Formats: sequence, structure tokens, C-alpha cells
Amino acid sequence: MPLLKTNNVTMQFGGLTAVNDFNLELNDGEIIALIGPNGAGKTTAFNVITGVYKPTKGNIRFNEQDITGLRPDQITNKGIARTFQNIRLFKDLSVLDNVLIANHLNVKSNFLEASFKLPRYNKEERIMREKSLALLEKVGLVDLRNEKSSSLPYGKQRRLEIARALATNPKILLLDEPAAGMNPKETEDLTLFIKQIRDEFNLTIFMIEHHMQVVMGISDRIYVFDYGVTIAQGTPHEIQNNPKVIEAYLGVSEDA
Repeated sequence: MPLLKTNNVTMQFGGLTAVNDFNLELNDGEIIALIGPNGAGKTTAFNVITGVYKPTKGNIRFNEQDITGLRPDQITNKGIARTFQNIRLFKDLSVLDNVLIANHLNVKSNFLEASFKLPRYNKEERIMREKSLALLEKVGLVDLRNEKSSSLPYGKQRRLEIARALATNPKILLLDEPAAGMNPKETEDLTLFIKQIRDEFNLTIFMIEHHMQVVMGISDRIYVFDYGVTIAQGTPHEIQNNPKVIEAYLGVSEDA
């Protein structure tokens, strides 16, 4: 069975159909890309999967459970984490504090225990700190743990955002344009980093990306959107040679 499956998912806003009959399958360990022109509905599809929107039609199954309509925090607890096109770090907090905040999702102690720093809270706080430092070590940011996140170079800010998502212990990680705004060296480093975290954390990765070098370099399969409709899916080689994809991107037929 697929780890995640969407069945005829449709998202409408009034008279506008942003996503139409989207059927997606994600299997363990895959890196899957969703591509398409600007405004094709890609981020809307992400928002439906992560609970920002409840689909107008269709359903979403994760680990054979129906997660359609769950809140974003509930979906994160299930094991689906995401990043955003525009980096959303806590810019005035340190690198370490950004990751610690994500770890609080799994805290069992209550408000009173935290307020009075009772033994269970202190133990959880120590474990979260150790876990956060170990995660920063794995993603190459531990030496910057006390730096304000806003002071990091852009590529490291993106890496920190991914590390924060990893702190929630996901099975699936959704990356929304992770290479956006990066220079060629940062893009190359990111490509290696995505492969590294897939293997290190046993992840399935689903990403939106416009940078075709990244998409073609690491994707096992690719889905192509145009006006909310899936016009193609297949391996990178199949997508590169698909006439519908060429027309959607270039605005002309392959013959032309």
C-alpha cells in the first residue's frame, strides 16, 4: 500500500477550481516532485494534504488512515511535516531555539509542570535539548546553534527550516520550493542535503520545485500540474519528453 494516497482530491474556491481530481501516490523512501507553471495549483495541493484546506471533494489516506479534514497540527502529529516557499523561521530566536520549539510538539508535561519546573518537565526539557543538538549536528548547523536565525546565510536558513520540520519526527516531508532564491553552489548543496536526509531519516519526500536541475537530478517520479489538472506523471526521462509538458511550459506544441 502507498504511504500516502489522494483520491480524486478537488479544491474549489467559489467558482475557481484550483485542484481538480488529484490522484497521488507516495511510497516509502521516494523523492517525488510536483512541477508546473506559476498558478498551476501546486501549493494548493500541498495545503490540502497538510490540512490548511479541507478538500471540496475526495479524500486523503496516510498509513491507511483517512486524514481528510484534520487540522494541520493533527496531521503533523501523524507524521507529515512541511516547509514553506517563504522561509518562516523565528528570526529573533537562536538556531537552537527554533528547533527546540518544534520538539515541543511531543511534550507530555502540562502548563503547571512547566511553570514550576517540576521533575517531569525538567527531564523532557533536557531530552529535547539533547535531541535538538544531535539534529543540528546531523544537518551541519550545530556550530551555529547560538546564532540568531536571521543572521544565517540564505542557504543555511533553508537548511534550518528543514531541520525544524525534521524535529517533529515525520515520515513524509513536504518541501515547497526549497531551492528558491539560492545561488548555484547553494542549490548543489541542497540537492545533496535532500538525498542525505532522505537516507538518514528514512523519509519520503514530496517537493514543489521550479529548479529543473534539482527536480531532474533527484526525483524518482514527477507529477506535472497545469491549471489544477495533472497533465503528466512519470520518471524524469518520461517527463522531459512529454509533449503536453513541453506545451504547458513553453506555450507551444512540440512540433512548433
